[in-house]
Amino acid sequence: MLVGLALGNGGAHVDARDLVAEAVRAEAAGLDSVWVMDRWLRPHAAVDMPGVPVPVTLPAEAYSCVFDPIETLTFIAARTERVLLGTSAINALYHPPVLLARRLATLDQLSGGRVIAGLTSGWMAEEFAVAGVPRERTGVALDDHIAAMRAVWGPDPVAHSGAHYAIPTSDIGPKPLQDKGIPVVIGYTTPAGARRAARVGDGVHPYRNDFESLAGDIAVAAGKPVVLRTDVGGGILPGSAERWGESLARLAEMGVDHVLVALDDDNSVEALGAAVRALR
Repeated sequence: MLVGLALGNGGAHVDARDLVAEAVRAEAAGLDSVWVMDRWLRPHAAVDMPGVPVPVTLPAEAYSCVFDPIETLTFIAARTERVLLGTSAINALYHPPVLLARRLATLDQLSGGRVIAGLTSGWMAEEFAVAGVPRERTGVALDDHIAAMRAVWGPDPVAHSGAHYAIPTSDIGPKPLQDKGIPVVIGYTTPAGARRAARVGDGVHPYRNDFESLAGDIAVAAGKPVVLRTDVGGGILPGSAERWGESLARLAEMGVDHVLVALDDDNSVEALGAAVRALR
């Protein structure tokens, strides 16, 4: 099982130098990957969130300033040599598929083939509005978007004709450095989204903090890789680093292929690296 770090590229006081330094420390500590999130804006008004019955005020600290995931990983790629570079997760439908595919392929080339594309459809109505994309495209449009991106990553000439996206017969580059293309893992918030992730993605990307829900994700994945995102202290990884080894071993036994950990202020990258080395 691979173990990575969820970097803090979002927050009112994110420091670019500290962000890059944390990625360098993760590689030095022996972690396998670093991951960054995507968020376009933080509305001042409460927003409708899937599965929540009343409007929710988003956390100012987390979402008021978010460094762009691809640009951030490109800079990190120049400062690291080994760690995989993941997005957790880009709201794919906000972007034209040709543009997003080319940007990710450029990062894959510049990093030496280290990219994992964590994608999701997006959920916030306000972000869909500023992207100029109908919110109704969530769901089946993601299938078409990913198919268009894979066409771009394939051999020239590229062509795609889908229900939502069309690409005229063209040469489009760069192509990813990875021979099989960039692996796509899909995040979701609904049972239908989980089934879509297992059907369309190269892997599923659940965000879970309890073992019971995670077991359901693994069952839905039906053998495809499971790339879990979880928080320290959230129910899967306890707040004390001394107990992480047991939880990581349990995740591996359950069939998780890759786990990315969001640390709290009381634990360090080095502590996570030590737990991973002890497990191996």
